[in-house]
Amino acid sequence: MNKSDKTKILEAYLNKTIDKKEMKCLLKHGKAIAPIEWVYTNEDERKRQEEKRELISRVFGHSFPKIEWV
Repeated sequence: MNKSDKTKILEAYLNKTIDKKEMKCLLKHGKAIAPIEWVYTNEDERKRQEEKRELISRVFGHSFPKIEWV
C-alpha cells in the first residue's frame, strides 16, 4: 500500500466516513481484491468479503460488479 492510499484511509477516518475498526481492516488488508476472494466457502466469508469491497468503494471510490458463481 502506498502513501496516498494510507492518506485516503486516514482522511476517511477523520471525516467519519469509516470507523476505527474499518480503518484498521483497510490498513491491514489493503485495497486489492484477488480473484480467489470472489469464491466463498461459507456465508460468513461471503459477508466479510462484501464488507471489504464496500469499504474500498466508500474510501477509494472503486466500484465492483456483482459477480455470482453458479
